[in-house]
Amino acid sequence: MPINIAKLTKQDVARMMDYAILAPEWQDKQQLAGCEDVRKYKFAAYYILPHWTPLVVKEIGDFARENHVLIGTGISFPYGSGTTSTKLFEAEDQIKIGCTVLDMVGNISWLKDRKYDLYAQECNQFVKLCHDAGLIAKVIISVGYLTGEEIAAATKIVAESGAEFVKTATGTGPSGRPNFNDAKIMLDTLAEMKSSCKLKVSGVVEPRIINAYNFIRMGAMLIGTRSAVEIVEALPEVQKTLFPD
Repeated sequence: MPINIAKLTKQDVARMMDYAILAPEWQDKQQLAGCEDVRKYKFAAYYILPHWTPLVVKEIGDFARENHVLIGTGISFPYGSGTTSTKLFEAEDQIKIGCTVLDMVGNISWLKDRKYDLYAQECNQFVKLCHDAGLIAKVIISVGYLTGEEIAAATKIVAESGAEFVKTATGTGPSGRPNFNDAKIMLDTLAEMKSSCKLKVSGVVEPRIINAYNFIRMGAMLIGTRSAVEIVEALPEVQKTLFPD
């Protein structure tokens, strides 16, 4: 369902941001600065690479629980090329560390080869593992590598698995970034299914702020981005200049 940007508050927007600090070369100081951003804005979630989760859980684990902020990471990030067993092992490890949400990258080649049964089996196992542990599950389908037909098929499989979110992309690589047509295919598929599964968009390209708000306007319920602070702070100007209604 389209969202009226004009009626949103900064806190509304913050709760639609999965703040993602995923640069592999960043150090403790950047991750700790990210934790301070989370304390200030109370984003929907804070995402870091798997080796950073112990630091972040230690730093803001209590705050996150008290303020309904999820701590997450990507499984088999960024290409989804691990075997199902290794993905499940990685997920179990991150759950033990303290993650409260996980985004698994699906197997791109299975979609290209129409091995939908294998893709569905993997999604089902991942989602069950997450739900058994009380976690929210999200599956990344990597739209940049897929045709429209494959995007629709993947979206349907993820929704049928019981995942709370189907996610466009990882935001890495020249083919990993979503466009509005990709998002529309996913939203239309979910609507046709009358599914409770929601859309998460990551890999938003420049102009990132404007594009993020346009994805939200279309119906994306989450935006995964390192620009979450800038997107939230830009809301008054965006409302004034682009969405006055």
